[in-house]
Amino acid sequence: MLDLACGTGAVAKEASQFVGPSGLLVGIDFARGPLAIARSENPACNFAEMDAEHIGLRARFDVVLCQYALMFFPEPEKVLVALRALLKRGGRLAVAVHGPAEGVPYFSTIMEPVLKRIPDIRPAGTPNVHRFGRKEDLENVISAAGFSEVAVRNFIFDYQAGSFAQYWSDYMSTTAASIRSKIEARGAQVVEEIRMESEERSRKYADNGSITFPWQVLVATAANR
Repeated sequence: MLDLACGTGAVAKEASQFVGPSGLLVGIDFARGPLAIARSENPACNFAEMDAEHIGLRARFDVVLCQYALMFFPEPEKVLVALRALLKRGGRLAVAVHGPAEGVPYFSTIMEPVLKRIPDIRPAGTPNVHRFGRKEDLENVISAAGFSEVAVRNFIFDYQAGSFAQYWSDYMSTTAASIRSKIEARGAQVVEEIRMESEERSRKYADNGSITFPWQVLVATAANR
C-alpha cells in the first residue's frame, strides 16, 4: 500500500491492519514535522519525505490511498496519472476529499467573514479545500487520469469543535496558519470583527456552549484496469 500525503500517519495506522506480515506500507509527505509524528506512532510502517507531484518510487502497489490532499495539488490530474503508473494492473485507488462549503461549515464559518473583509487574501486560482466537493468534479478528474470503475460515496460525520474559543484557536493555528499573518496585518479591529461574526455564525451549531459541526466527506474508489 502507498499512503500519499500521509501527514501524521492517521490513515497509515488504519491501513496497516490490512497489509499483513509479508506486506509493505509506504507513506510519503513533504512535511518533516508530521512525518516525524507518523514514524514515532507507526514504527512498523515506512515513511519517506517526498513531493507527491514528483514521486521517486519504483515499487508497484496493490492499493494507493490519499486522504484530504488531492484538492491542494496544482495539477491533480498529473498526480493521479503518476499514481496510476505506480499501481499494479487491477490495483485500487481510494481518495477522500472534503465536501462543498455548505457541507463543511467548520471552514466556511470563519473563512467567509475573512473573505468579506479581505477578498484578495489568497491569489486568484489558488486551490481550496472544497475544490472537489461536488461528486461529478471528483469523478471527472479521476476518470481523466485513466482510471476505471470510478465510484463516489458520500458520508456525513459530526465534528466536536468544543467551545467557540477552542474552535477559533484551532482554526487560526492550523487551517488559517498560512494566511494568519495577512489577517492580523489588517489590525486588531478587523480581526475582532471577523471573530465576532464567526462566533455569531457558529451559534446555530452550538449546544450548551459546545459546537458540533456536520462534516461532509466524499470517498472515491477506482481501479487500474
